[in-house]
Parts: sequence; C-alpha cells; structure tokens
Amino acid sequence: MDNPSRHWKAALDGGRIQRDPVQEAILPLMDQVAAGVRMPVRRVSWRGVEVWRGEGGDLPDVRGVYLYGDVGRGKSLMMQWLFDSVPIAEKRRVHFHPFMEELHHRLHQAKPTGNVDLVLYVASQLSAEARLLCFDEFYITTIADGVLLGRLLSALHHCGVTLCATSNWAPDHLFQDGFNRASVLPFIERLKSRIHVCELGQGVDWRRRVSGTLHGPTHTAEESFSRMTGHRPTPDSIVLRHTRVPVRGMENGVFLFGFEALCNAMLGRAEYMNLCTQAKAVIISGVPGLTPDDADAAMRFVVLVDLLYEHRIPIRVHGKVALEEACTDGPAAFAWRRSVSRVHELSRLGEYPE
Repeated sequence: MDNPSRHWKAALDGGRIQRDPVQEAILPLMDQVAAGVRMPVRRVSWRGVEVWRGEGGDLPDVRGVYLYGDVGRGKSLMMQWLFDSVPIAEKRRVHFHPFMEELHHRLHQAKPTGNVDLVLYVASQLSAEARLLCFDEFYITTIADGVLLGRLLSALHHCGVTLCATSNWAPDHLFQDGFNRASVLPFIERLKSRIHVCELGQGVDWRRRVSGTLHGPTHTAEESFSRMTGHRPTPDSIVLRHTRVPVRGMENGVFLFGFEALCNAMLGRAEYMNLCTQAKAVIISGVPGLTPDDADAAMRFVVLVDLLYEHRIPIRVHGKVALEEACTDGPAAFAWRRSVSRVHELSRLGEYPE
C-alpha cells in the first residue's frame, strides 16, 4: 500500500533528498493521516447538505496535519508525498492566497436553500470536490480571514474533510501582532484540536543548501529589464483588477515596478493574482530598509512573492540595502525572511537569465 514513507524512501534511494531525522520522525504520522483518508466513505445528508461519512464506522476525529517550521525545511515536499499517496479523485492542493479569493467568491455566489448555514453550504461544495484539502503557506493576514477560517474549519470537519497545511508559524503564533487578535483565538483552538500539529524544527534549509547564498542581482533594475527584453524600460501603467498601477517598464510580459508603486499602494491578493496571469517575469526596484511601521508594505511584498512562487514566475529584486537586511524587526520580519528564501529560488529560474 502506498504511503508517504514509501515516497520518502524512493526519493532517498534515488538521491533526490538527503536524510533529515526531523522529517523522518514525522513520517509515521503522515502515514496514519493517509490511511485515514483511504477509509471507505459515502455521501449522506446532514443538516440540509451532503457530507462524507465512513462506511464502516466514524472517521477519525483528528484528521490532517499542520506542518510548520523555518524556510526550506521540506514541508511542501512532505505534504506532496501525502497528496500523491492517497488514491482518490476528490483531493486538491492549493496555495492559501488563491483559495481565500475563491472562498470569498463562493460565499458571494452561494444560494443555500432553507435555513442552511452559508459557510456550511460552501464547505459541503468544497468537500464534494476534495476529501483531502491541502494548503500551501498557510497564515492569517487579516482579522476577517481569521474569523471566517474558524467557521470554515469547523464546517469542513463536519463535512468529513481532511485538512493538511504547511506554514512557517506555529498555530499559537498566527496573527500574533494583529489587531483584535482575540477574535482569531477560537479558530486557533479549533485547528489544534482537529489537526495534528507537527514542527519541522531547526535543521538545514535545503533550498539554500542547493542554491547557495543570495547576493542579489549584479545589474541595475534597468539593466536587468534590458537584458531580459532587449529594450530600454519606458514608463507606463498596468491595470491590476480595477486599479491602475504605474510601471517603470513593461515588454512582452516582463514588468519593472518600483517597490513603492507595488507595495505601498492599496493592493492585495486579487491584484497580485491578476499580475501573475500577465507576467512572465517581474523586476522590483528601490526596496528600502523597512521599519516595524512599514509592516503593511512588507506583508504586501510577502503576499506578492508567495503568488509569484506559486506560479513559478522569475523575479529580480533590487534594493537600497541587501534584501536579507531590508526587514529585520517588527511583525513582518519572520514572513520577510521566508520571502527572501523564495526570491532566492525564483531568481535562479532559467527562463530569463541575467
């Protein structure tokens, strides 16, 4: 029978990974979660919606796994082994940001009948598509998301869904410095009671082990643009969703933005997702040293990099200070450090070499 341990061993034997004792210690739990998803199930009616229930008994009460730890620790790889080892059609892996945009759209479009709870109705729809739902890069950026996720997690659990997630934050550290954080605490408690929480503690950052140290681009932003496109940058603008954003240059899907225009403006997930549908490469210039008061701009940069990473879009970042030193204090510092690792990886993509 297939399970995450088999995928780990195949990768180890094939030389695609190196042995990591922290990862290895979590594999039995990953196998247990996979076995729970493989249990025979059927769709039944419950409170006006369709849900999954076990054919031979109750589903495990604690279903899924929340993998958290520092950057480059193999969290996404381990979740992929779980995903690949479960032979069902109703499974889905999705980056957290696009999922939240989709969730808001579903809630807006949903028309439940009778007295069916709106969130439960949408959770039932999601469960029909995915008994195993995997989230990449889970974290909370707004109080509204935190409150909504609390209700959704409970509803998905009632619908028989197994949830898995990767994150850089322990559950107790989610939205740690956010305004009115007490409203998010019920969600955090539900998460800890319904899902196995596993830390991939200190160890090798395998991303950097493979790629080396990030020194930053050796050219100016304008030179990077010219090398990628064969043209000098000309100021223009682009519409991201409903917002017109100035660009310092754009040519054949290569965009050169100033940090201020892209991260100090009132842009968010939806606008950055729209950019990802248009961009073949993104260059960002003028990244400043950021203080704790600049946390909003820093978190916009984090969200943007997450989405570029999800779409595997090359990026070049040029700043007034080294990227690793641009945001070292305040509520966005940890997330920024994760983004530096991702920028490092995206800057090595070969489609648009410097």
